[in-house]
Amino acid sequence: MGPGRALLQPTADQRARALELRSLLTQAVPTPSPPGLLLSGGLDTSVVAEIAQGRGLREALTVIASEDAPDRPFAREVAGRLGLSHHEIVTDLPGLLEDLPAVVRVLATFDPMELRNSVVVARGLREARRLGIPEVLTGDGADELFAGYSFLWSLPPTTLRDRLDRMAAGMRFSSFPLGQALGVKVRAPFLDPRVVAFAAGLGREDLVGSHDGTTTGKVLLRFAFPEVPEAWRRKDPIEVGSGSARLPEFFQGQMPPRAFAEARHRIRREDGVVIRDAEHLAYYQVFQEVFSDHPPVRRGGPDPCPHCGFELPDPSSDFCVTCGAWPARRPPPPEPAGPIPPAQ
Repeated sequence: MGPGRALLQPTADQRARALELRSLLTQAVPTPSPPGLLLSGGLDTSVVAEIAQGRGLREALTVIASEDAPDRPFAREVAGRLGLSHHEIVTDLPGLLEDLPAVVRVLATFDPMELRNSVVVARGLREARRLGIPEVLTGDGADELFAGYSFLWSLPPTTLRDRLDRMAAGMRFSSFPLGQALGVKVRAPFLDPRVVAFAAGLGREDLVGSHDGTTTGKVLLRFAFPEVPEAWRRKDPIEVGSGSARLPEFFQGQMPPRAFAEARHRIRREDGVVIRDAEHLAYYQVFQEVFSDHPPVRRGGPDPCPHCGFELPDPSSDFCVTCGAWPARRPPPPEPAGPIPPAQ
């Protein structure tokens, strides 16, 4: 530990709350446990694995979409330590995108962040089905309940609590509809009502802190499971841990600048949809192919997204779950001026 750094330690009150959280999560994992787990090797899935091991959990599945995917060594360590049969689903970006049309059909979205993460989830669930695993556990909900996202960490206490309450009220996870479509049941212990209610009463000191010189979230969850080696691993979203975060660069390399500019201009003129980049364009094209003129989401209603015209989830929402625009209630930027780039 370098000079000026300190390891975060719980107070007596935090130790008591950590024990309560540990008890609630232990109760939230069913006995017998589902036999499978979508394992990233991060804090959330490692905690679930720790509880479910010995209750019937046997199989762990990890999707790897690049050679240097950060999840790989951590997931291997967790599976090896707990004696789980570890299935690494190794693919590349084109292989990962084989699931894209099915994911778009189930989720009815062309939001890049959603799809970048959900194609990974779909691949893990599809492998579970192939292996005959009828039910899997996930770590869904921990980041939303315990402030796992870095954009929350600088918020003052009252603002943080308000933001988390709104996030908890609007939580939606692709694993559930994807699992239903694939015939694999999904269980998320963090979404147990007792855990959700407990998390709603936590203050900033239980959520955000500085450990070894680094600001981190999910403090009380880390205190609750100190034996988990991944307890202080940094938060990596699915797209980073699996390697699917390289999809924007991949799509940009597939699309010449002139072709992209022409398509973006045409879609905005004809469809009234604002396309942000080549990845967004690729997903919108799949959305069009899958749904043609009959998407299952409402368009032209009383509360449309200014960026795509599809209905926003609710009057208080500033995020469009269909196109991914945020802040969705702000008017889109004007069409870029000037000539379309020449062909290369």
